[in-house]
Amino acid sequence: MRIGILSENFTGLSGANDFLKHIIFSMASIADERQIEMYILIKVIEYRQYRGIKRWLNKQREIRRLKKFFKEFKQIKTIIYTQNTPEKAIYKYKLEAVLPYMRLEPLNTMTISYLYDCQHRHLPEFFNEGERTARDDYFQQMVNMHKKIIVNAQTVKDDLINFYQADQAHIFVLPYTPKIDLHFYNDFSKRIKKYNLPKRYFMMSNQFWVHKDHPTAFRAFAEYLKSDPEMEFIFTGAMNDYRRPEYITELQQIIKELKIEKNIRFLGLIPKEEQLQIMKGATAVVQTTLFEGGPGGGSVWDAISLGIPVILSDIKTNKTVEYKRVHFFHAKNAQDLCQKMQEVVKQNYKPIPIENLIEQSKKNIKKLGNYLIELIEKK
Repeated sequence: MRIGILSENFTGLSGANDFLKHIIFSMASIADERQIEMYILIKVIEYRQYRGIKRWLNKQREIRRLKKFFKEFKQIKTIIYTQNTPEKAIYKYKLEAVLPYMRLEPLNTMTISYLYDCQHRHLPEFFNEGERTARDDYFQQMVNMHKKIIVNAQTVKDDLINFYQADQAHIFVLPYTPKIDLHFYNDFSKRIKKYNLPKRYFMMSNQFWVHKDHPTAFRAFAEYLKSDPEMEFIFTGAMNDYRRPEYITELQQIIKELKIEKNIRFLGLIPKEEQLQIMKGATAVVQTTLFEGGPGGGSVWDAISLGIPVILSDIKTNKTVEYKRVHFFHAKNAQDLCQKMQEVVKQNYKPIPIENLIEQSKKNIKKLGNYLIELIEKK
């Protein structure tokens, strides 16, 4: 069977890129036994389509990184297409299925489409009217047009049914299968010496978007420090939210008012190897998010893959996380979060052997790969 992986829409944000790689890993893991030929469809963006050379060069770097990544798999071939649509390339290489497909244009080839989440319906204050309308129109057309749509959580499926009258038989929830590239289990401790990290710290790895609710983490930590003043809190992630440019200034003011500046560190957006090496040494990964399209978001996915304890907000999507080292706290409740921080420290978790983590990771990736193949074969 010839299967096309469509990379467009998944090469920008780190979370989207990780999702695409997870799909690729899962399919590659079973390619031999299921007799699959994989073709990655990469669109080359012409310079004239961009206003500035910097933006164009960044796009070319993304494409080069993707091509380098794909070379690691013998089962994968790359197809570069220059047209606005991948349709000609799909027919030229006789691909029998394409995923994850996010276009509104129908194809004669079977497609597995993808929709992310309905955050604009639950937290409309974080979107302007134009963004909400555009999302609604797009989601409605997608559920009307496509017969196989994958989502990352049951809550997303429920939303598509409730808000857009999607046929439940057309929406498929991907199994929760945390996994990271085996490369990240290597030791990158030399690379993080430059951060001069403390011996003990909590970690939060999110974009600084409003719905991630950093203020609750700050307030909980301020309370926690009363009993453990040497603990520190490490934050990674791009420090901006285009929807609310003043947000970072507001967060800095909260930290100042709480008088916890000396125990807080912002590292910004750092390389994945460094981020995960720092995570390996964390007492726990904290996730205060108020909304997610998939259980826990990317940082919880990574933490579980590394065997790191997680302190997670108890929103409906997150409650589906099954992990012996997860501690749920009431969302937006700083006092409860503080108590869970204290619980994790008292628990004093021991490291999980790397070979055990790798074994579970391999099981997870095959589970997802088989699920996707069965969905492709489903009539």
